[in-house]
Parts: sequence; C-alpha cells; structure tokens
Amino acid sequence: MKFKTLFFLFNFILLLSFAFIFLMPLPVLGWEYALSFWKQNWLIAVLFIVVLGGIDSYFFVQWPLYRRLEREDWSGLKDLLESQWKHKGRLSLGRTRIYLNSLLIEQKPNAIAAVRLRCLENRSKFLPKIALSLGLPLVLEGNADGIEEFFGPLVENKKAGGDLPWIRWSVGFGRLLKKDADGARPLLERGLTEKKNPLLRLLSLYLLENCGVGNPEVAARVEQERLRLKTQFTPKEWQSHHDGLKEKIILVLFMEKLIADARTWLAQPAKENPQ
Repeated sequence: MKFKTLFFLFNFILLLSFAFIFLMPLPVLGWEYALSFWKQNWLIAVLFIVVLGGIDSYFFVQWPLYRRLEREDWSGLKDLLESQWKHKGRLSLGRTRIYLNSLLIEQKPNAIAAVRLRCLENRSKFLPKIALSLGLPLVLEGNADGIEEFFGPLVENKKAGGDLPWIRWSVGFGRLLKKDADGARPLLERGLTEKKNPLLRLLSLYLLENCGVGNPEVAARVEQERLRLKTQFTPKEWQSHHDGLKEKIILVLFMEKLIADARTWLAQPAKENPQ
C-alpha cells in the first residue's frame, strides 16, 4: 500500500473516531447536554488537533524520503540522504540503514567504505547496529585483513543485537581465508549454539569442515552435527527460513552461492570415517 494512501486512511479513521465521540451526545441526549459536554472537554479536542497536526507535519517533512522509497528510486534516495548527511553532519540510525541499503543495491562498495570510515572516525554510537552492512563489502571481497580489523573489536559487542552471531561468523570466515583454522574454530563453533538460526549453524558447519582437515576430533563433530541438522528440516522449511532471513540479515541476501553450496554439502550421504 502506498504511503500517501496510508496517510489519508490514518487521518480519516482518526477524524471519524474523534467526530463520533464528540458528536455522539447531540443525537442521543440533545443540544443542551451536548454543549455542556463540549465545554467540559474542549481541551481534549485541542490536544487531539495539536497531536494530529504534529503527526501530519512530520509526514510532510519526511515525504521526499517516503516518495523515493515508494518508487524504489534508490539512486534518488542515495542522493537525498547523502545531501542530508553533508548538511547535518549525521543521519539517524534508520536513515543510515536506508542509505547503506541504497548503496548496496546501487553496487557502490567504495561509497560504503567511505561511510564505514566516517562512522569509525566519528565513533558513531550506533556503529555496532549497522556494522554488518558496513563490513559486507569486506566479506564479499574476501578481504581477510579488513574483516579482522573492522569486525574483530565487535565480536563481543552485544549492542550489535541479532547481527552479532553473523559478525562472529564473518570474523571466522576471514580467519579461514588467512589459513588461521585455530583462530576461526572457536568463533564458528559458537555459531553451532544458535539453535533458532539453522542457516547460521549450517554455514558455521560448512566452514568448520575446513578446520577438521587433519583433526579427527573436529571432523567427527562436524559430521555428527551435519547429520543431525540434515534431518531437522525439509527443503521447503529451509527455503522458508532462508527467505525470511533475507529481509533481516543483509549478509544472507548477498551470499546465495555460498548458501547453495552449503545446502548441497548438507544433503550428502553420511561419511563412514570423517577425517
């Protein structure tokens, strides 16, 4: 539904409700009681008008943003938010997320790198909450040193919320790229504890298989966990979970190939002697 339609429906419902409450005494109890009721409650009416006016004013101020979102005008959205950032020197958390998404859609990794640098320089208080988007180009490029440098200090930062397990996975991924299996393994093993996130468990297992080369104990655990995970979900349930995460975790949206490879690996028959 369009933002403009939602705006008019919102105003119509509120005004209709207000009119029903304030005009109800007139047909039910008569003109005299209605006047008395209105005199006693006029302040509520004024407060209602002020609040509604404030909400409508906010909508009109934000309309340039809503209009571009509605049209999926990512280039225009990027330019608008870039201009606001330069003018105000900062953006709210919500607008920063929208800005980063527009850069990702426009495939402008250099611009994301500039935002990442600016957030680090300004010590942005909401850096952990947008770190996954800021560091996504580093993961996609396979920039192991960049992943470690940016994500490393955040692996225990609870302000990252639901992104934190994915940040840990990203650092584990970066360490594997550097052939540091011992450094990657503890982080990837923590991904196995995410019982409500089977996709993260799968990707953690998929990378852990590399840590099991030459380590029979790790290889045996990976195989055991793989077979357990394999039987827990149907292909339809996997797809539903995958599709749901695309809207929540930006990393998932850009890792289709790796996820497909991991799904293929998961479906393999059991190994007799995992090594």
